[in-house]
Amino acid sequence: MQAGLHQVWIFLRVATDVLPLLVNACSSGCVAALPSGADKYTPTPYKGGRIEQPPSDWD
Repeated sequence: MQAGLHQVWIFLRVATDVLPLLVNACSSGCVAALPSGADKYTPTPYKGGRIEQPPSDWD
């Protein structure tokens, strides 16, 4: 495990909304323990930058 700050983004459902949340984790193990992302959003934590989003239903 790497020590230090590990910042990743994750999409989580809160009530009726899906929020992008920036996580400040203490280790890569803590990042691995994060829950899966919201349905139809990026399913795993990511560091940012250009990522491929799942296709939307209304395209």
